[in-house]
Amino acid sequence: MQTTFRAILASILTGLSVVSAMAEVSVYFHTGSWDAFTGSATNGKLVCGVGSTNPSDNRSISMRFEIGGDVVQFQAKKPTWNIPPNTPIAVVLQIGLESPWNMQGMGNGQMVEWTLERMSMPIFDAQFRRSGSMTVTFPSGNEPPWTVGLNGSTAISNAFGRCVADLTRRSQTCSSWPDAAIRPAIA
Repeated sequence: MQTTFRAILASILTGLSVVSAMAEVSVYFHTGSWDAFTGSATNGKLVCGVGSTNPSDNRSISMRFEIGGDVVQFQAKKPTWNIPPNTPIAVVLQIGLESPWNMQGMGNGQMVEWTLERMSMPIFDAQFRRSGSMTVTFPSGNEPPWTVGLNGSTAISNAFGRCVADLTRRSQTCSSWPDAAIRPAIA
């Protein structure tokens, strides 16, 4: 039991480190292998995100949306990577048996980041919700494909969507934020 608690705590802490460009982050919901988080970016803007960490090697993938932005930022991170700054890296996401998403990422240190336009997210989200797994491939390198479980993907997607909607609505009506106000309501 104590070992399980330590593994869960380590997974959450690793997941928090996934969001490197964030000043503060708070995990507010967990389902399956996914965490939903919110916080503020280093530029002060509010951010909603979801991520999953593999407890065996601490590799992780996350998606986050800066409130008021036009893109969803993806990040794949692995502690043993040492990628030279600004290295272009091809990334292929295949959700279930759907057509693959071919992306162009930028590597730096332990992470690869890429974006998806906000307008493409409904298609991505529909695939994410109905599939059992997602494969992340880096075809130009020697990293083996990652298989990411999507257990709980509908609930985590709902939490992500509520966070974006709540914080967008709040940001349109408020100009300053107390720390406690950035956590979206979970129904």
